[in-house]
Amino acid sequence: MSATRHANAVPTARWPTRRAARPVVAPGGTREDGTPRVTPGVYLLTRDASPQFVRPITVRVIRERTGRSTYDGWAWIEVYQLDPRGEAIDRRELYVRPDGMRPAPPLRHRTAARRAATRAAG
Repeated sequence: MSATRHANAVPTARWPTRRAARPVVAPGGTREDGTPRVTPGVYLLTRDASPQFVRPITVRVIRERTGRSTYDGWAWIEVYQLDPRGEAIDRRELYVRPDGMRPAPPLRHRTAARRAATRAAG
């Protein structure tokens, strides 16, 4: 066994990846395995990002945890989970596939004008 290969390495052909057909959404560069780095931003996490997201959630990425070991194509990220208005409701650490993360659609923010109109009407 060569010194550069890990003892528990699996042949590449045995585990096909989905990254060839997926567009790269993170402009922060790529890792050695070719998967995109996670950059801060607001993302929609679905089953493409991880099987745990049967119900999609919207998150704001704080940072990628690069100090933890992962499988090729996966990453640990620190995020704030967002409600439909875009406000943080929980801080979480998630294990995801960066190539499955999609930019979130615009969130419904309440503007100052709406709040003032609501107060005047009520």
